[in-house]
Amino acid sequence: MDTFQPHELKVKIDVRHALLAVAKALDFVGVDDLHHGHRVAYMAYECASVLNWPDDKKQFAYFAGLIHDCGVSSSEEHLRLLKLMQPEGANSHCERGYQALVKCPLLDKFAASVRYHHTPWIESQSLVLSAFERDIAALIFLADRTDFLRARYTQGYHQELITLHESLVAENLRVHSGSLFEPNMVEAMCQLVNKDGFWYSMDVNSIEQMAVDFEINHFYDKELDLDGVIQLARFLAKIVDAKSPFTFHHSDKVALLAKLVALDCGVPALDAELLYVAGLLHDVGKLKTPDALLHKEGKLTKEEYSIVKRHTVDTENTLKCFFPKSVIGEWASNHHERLDGSGYPFSKRQEELDLPSRVLAIVDVFQALTQKRPYRGSLKLTEVFEIMTPMVEQGKLDSYVYGVLQADADSFYQLSTQEYNETEVPALSQYGSI
Repeated sequence: MDTFQPHELKVKIDVRHALLAVAKALDFVGVDDLHHGHRVAYMAYECASVLNWPDDKKQFAYFAGLIHDCGVSSSEEHLRLLKLMQPEGANSHCERGYQALVKCPLLDKFAASVRYHHTPWIESQSLVLSAFERDIAALIFLADRTDFLRARYTQGYHQELITLHESLVAENLRVHSGSLFEPNMVEAMCQLVNKDGFWYSMDVNSIEQMAVDFEINHFYDKELDLDGVIQLARFLAKIVDAKSPFTFHHSDKVALLAKLVALDCGVPALDAELLYVAGLLHDVGKLKTPDALLHKEGKLTKEEYSIVKRHTVDTENTLKCFFPKSVIGEWASNHHERLDGSGYPFSKRQEELDLPSRVLAIVDVFQALTQKRPYRGSLKLTEVFEIMTPMVEQGKLDSYVYGVLQADADSFYQLSTQEYNETEVPALSQYGSI
C-alpha cells in the first residue's frame, strides 16, 4: 500500500456561514417547498426591525428562523406542517430540534426558541422562559405561520401572486392576535405583508446576503475550531439519521469506524479526525432523497436506484458550503466509488481514490451489513465477510484496508452492532481524542 501523503487541510468556517450551510441542508427536506427556513428568517428579521429590537436580538431572530425546523427530516412531515394553521403533532419536530440543539454546545442557545416555535403565545406566558426566549419563539411562530399562509394562497400559482392576497394574510394573522400570536408582533407583521416589496424581496440569495451584511457580532463571526466543526457535524448527522428508521446511528458509527480504521492504517491523526467529520456527513445528501425510497424494504428498481445515487453529489456540494478548500466533501462523496471504476457517482478508479476515501468506502459497506434492519437482524461477522471478501477479490474494495479491518474484526463488529439510545451514545474519548 502506498504511503498516504497528508493534505494541507483547511477547515475555515465561522458560525454565521455554518448556520447558512445548515439551512441549505435543511432545504433538501422541503422538496416541494424550498427555502422555508430562509423565508422565516427574513420575515422574523424584518418584523424585529419594525419592532425596533436591538441588533443582536434581530440577528438572533434571523438565525433562529433559519434553523427553526432542524427537527424536520422527512418531506412528509414538512408537508403536514403546511396543511393547517395549527397542524396536529407539530410539537414533535420542535422537541426533536430542541434535543439535537441542546446536545450541540455550539448551537444550544437556539434550543428553547426552537422547542416552542409552535406554542401559542397565550400558552407561552406560563412557561419557564426568559423574556428574550419567549419573544424569539413567538416571533418565529408568527413568521412560520405567515409563510404557511403564503404557501396556501399561492399553491399552484406563481409566487409573486401572493401580492394579490395581502389583505387576506393580514386578516388571518389578526384573527389569532392575542391567542396564537403576540399582538404587537402581529401589527408589525401586518405592516410588512401589506407591502409588495416585502414579498418580492424573498429571494434566497438576497436573504443570505442579509446575513453576510449584518453588523459584526462576536458569536456569529467566530471561526470554528476542530471541536466546533465536529459538534456541527454530529448535529447534522442526527438530522440525517433521523430521516430513516432503518439507518439510525449509521452516520455516527461509520464516522467512528472510519477514524479507528484510518489510524490503524497509518493515516495521520489530524486527517483521521477530519475523516471522522466526513463519515458523520457522508450521507447528508440523503436529506434530498424521497422518503419512500429510503424506507423501502425490498430491492430498488433501476429508476429508484438512479434517484438514490444522486445523494453522493448532493453531499459533496453541501459540504463545499461548509468546508471550502477542504477534501472533507470529496472524501464523503467517494464512499460509493470502487477501485475498478464500477462505483458512483463519477466511476473513479483506484488512482483517483486516496487512502481516506478507500477507508470510508469499506466501513460504509461494513456498517450497512452489520446494521439491524426491520426486515432482518444484524448479519453475523462471517456473513459480512462472505459478502465483502468477493468485493475485495474483484478489485472493488481496497485489500490493505480490508486486512486492517479483519485484523481487529471482533472489536469493529461489536462497535458497529452496539445498540444505544440518545442518552447512551458512547463518549468519543473512550476511542481516542477527537
